[in-house]
Amino acid sequence: MKKTKPSTAAISSAETIAHNQDLLTQILIRIPPKPLFKLKSVSKRWLSLISTIQFCHSHSLYRQNQGFLTPTALFLGIGNYYRLPFGLPVLPFNPETQVPVLDFIVDPQFKILQSCNGLLLGQCYYKSDEGLRYFICNPSTHKFRIISFPVSQLGSLRAVNLAHDPIKSPYYKIICVRKLLSPSNRFVIYIYSSKSDAWDASWISFQANEYIRFDYAVFCNGVIHWNSNGRKSLRFDVENKVLKKIPMLAPMFQAPEESEDEDSRYFGESRGHLHLGVTYMPLCLKFNVFEMAADYSHWFLKYCLELDDAMKIFPDLRSSSIENYYGFPVLSVIRSEGEESKVVILVDYKAICYELKDGILLKVYDLKQYPETLNRCPLNYIGIQSFQYFETLAWV
Repeated sequence: MKKTKPSTAAISSAETIAHNQDLLTQILIRIPPKPLFKLKSVSKRWLSLISTIQFCHSHSLYRQNQGFLTPTALFLGIGNYYRLPFGLPVLPFNPETQVPVLDFIVDPQFKILQSCNGLLLGQCYYKSDEGLRYFICNPSTHKFRIISFPVSQLGSLRAVNLAHDPIKSPYYKIICVRKLLSPSNRFVIYIYSSKSDAWDASWISFQANEYIRFDYAVFCNGVIHWNSNGRKSLRFDVENKVLKKIPMLAPMFQAPEESEDEDSRYFGESRGHLHLGVTYMPLCLKFNVFEMAADYSHWFLKYCLELDDAMKIFPDLRSSSIENYYGFPVLSVIRSEGEESKVVILVDYKAICYELKDGILLKVYDLKQYPETLNRCPLNYIGIQSFQYFETLAWV
């Protein structure tokens, strides 16, 4: 078969596009992250363009406007254990999703602390003589960075949090919470900016009760929210450096009538909404998902889920769970623009995706392929945290 040579006009058009920076950018930002990585090898010019922080920001903006900037998988943190890169459980929402292995992290063992719009905040033993170290990484781009703390910071380290909104800025901020020795309820906040690559010279001092979980942070709409075991918690407006109180749910608020106590709580966000997922005891095939009001005045019941009918397609899960009393903790709430929102729950060592529109259960992952971790402690004691994975070019 005779090959047809491209016409002179086609060659001319291609050369025009290739040499027009603005036009080339508009074409490349429409390409998903993984194919873009391969296109870096086309030429030095393409490599230089795709590697800039401005291009990464434009790429994120385009994907958000097209509804593509959504999590495609969950990294699962089991208990308080450090993980080997190949031993970290990953839950893809689509069987075709290829989630990267975190073997590019320079330390052989680590644990994830927070996921924030494409970036992961983690903790590791970087060197044996340096103790705990913190890092930022992007699983998609395999970029990794150790966080350095100024020696001059006051108090003992309580938590490190990450604030990153790729729609507003390609840069991120790190919030360091430290507790002063005296008085006992006094804390300070230090802020690092990746834009200036420096910590602020000043700090924010405030009072707080011990029941606030500074190590359990959720970033949503420019604000760091901290979980709490009490009736009140705090939120921190990162840009304006303002702290305010937020209410937390009273125990057993709008619980099912047959419930006697709460089993577990999930605290997270999706598409700018703050969520609390609550499961109950004794073992109940019902759980509630609450959403925070826009003015932070109260929580309201967003979803009331009953799994009795849906669980009939997995009768072995129900009988096994009741016998061993594992409960049904919520791993993640994933909102969507349409009616395809879902909740990921844990049932008898299996992560189950519950489609909110049709009330369908779909088994998506079996945690028993990690026996070396699960054998250390029963699942209902070790607990599981989930960290959303976004495929982005987020800058590290």
